[in-house]
Amino acid sequence: MGEGEYLKGQKYAICDYTYTLITGAGFEVDRQGVASVTSEGNGVQVLWTASTAIRYKKTEKQLRSIADSFRVYSEGLDLSSSRIEYLDDY
Repeated sequence: MGEGEYLKGQKYAICDYTYTLITGAGFEVDRQGVASVTSEGNGVQVLWTASTAIRYKKTEKQLRSIADSFRVYSEGLDLSSSRIEYLDDY
């Protein structure tokens, strides 16, 4: 498990993991992935990425890049109606 630190000391754990997916037809598919885990407030936030184990060597770089880009903001996003511009306003 790796560790990163970003914005205002927020810490992220980068985790490698594997699991076996059982399809509806009963087939077993080995999967492998990378997850980014952090905690803000009372919750734990996770972004996980995955690929089939066979394709993992080809996709690992992209999966790590996606997991490394994960950020959580304690302030959230301001989606109040006062900040939204509607097409009818023009």
